Amino acid sequence: MSRGSVAVCCMIAIFASAGFAAELTILYTNDLHLRFGRLDAIERLIAAERATGNPLLLLDAGDTFQDFRTPLTAVWGADEMVAWMNRVGYDAMALGNHDMYWGPRRLDALVREASFPVLCSNLSPIRSGAPSVPFVPSARIDVDGYSVLLIGLIAEELLPYTAYPTVRMIPAASAVRREIDRAADPPDLIVVLAHLPVDNAARVAQAVPEIDVFVTGHSHEELSEPRIVGKGKTILVQSGAFGENLGRLVVDVDRETGAAELVSNRLLSTGKAPTDIGRGLLQFLRVAAVVTAAALLALL
Repeated sequence: MSRGSVAVCCMIAIFASAGFAAELTILYTNDLHLRFGRLDAIERLIAAERATGNPLLLLDAGDTFQDFRTPLTAVWGADEMVAWMNRVGYDAMALGNHDMYWGPRRLDALVREASFPVLCSNLSPIRSGAPSVPFVPSARIDVDGYSVLLIGLIAEELLPYTAYPTVRMIPAASAVRREIDRAADPPDLIVVLAHLPVDNAARVAQAVPEIDVFVTGHSHEELSEPRIVGKGKTILVQSGAFGENLGRLVVDVDRETGAAELVSNRLLSTGKAPTDIGRGLLQFLRVAAVVTAAALLALL
């Protein structure tokens, strides 16, 4: 190899190691709603992505711990869902309106079990010194040298929020702007993890062009092609619902400019979910046994 060729190779290596731009994979789910039949398939897909060794973020956009349409699993499923998310290594989750149906005490216990932050920035304490809430507005994490600011949002629905008298809803765009302004140092990537319909999320992205990626939920929409929004070219995605897909978004992040360019997005199908009646029935019998024992003890 000539000296000139060696010099070119060295320059390429230097720029590659400097990491001015590199690909980051974001795996995402939303509205899992305690659909345990699909978790094994999702877990296999996550493991395959981790095996590549590429920088990876694993995110969930809410409505994960509860679903009144599945009353049997709703009895026992929330703790098991948190345990599964801990095991597969979620980095963060947005708070969903269904998750809030548990009420403050139960939700607080679930969040404490989680090894990842549960995010919501547009439910804010009504006054300073108000009782703490079981979620945080944002989190800053490091992903293979990338500084990522994650900001949570929740849908503007009134039903579950009446159980939380110490918080008030503030405009979503204002909440995101507040968290960005609070950041001490500019992050490499700003990701909003939101339990919001796609159209609502797009309006927030229009108002806050600094957002690089918007992972959404609530409306159960499948976006095989991301929506690119606003002057900031925010990349907006959603994976559908009930664990039918694992979203796989790849972005090219420029550390110098903070720009995130879309490389690819796919919805990885988890296939047909098996029916696991026996598992649910066993859990139901366990709960029934505990309730019956407690009732008998009360009579003694």
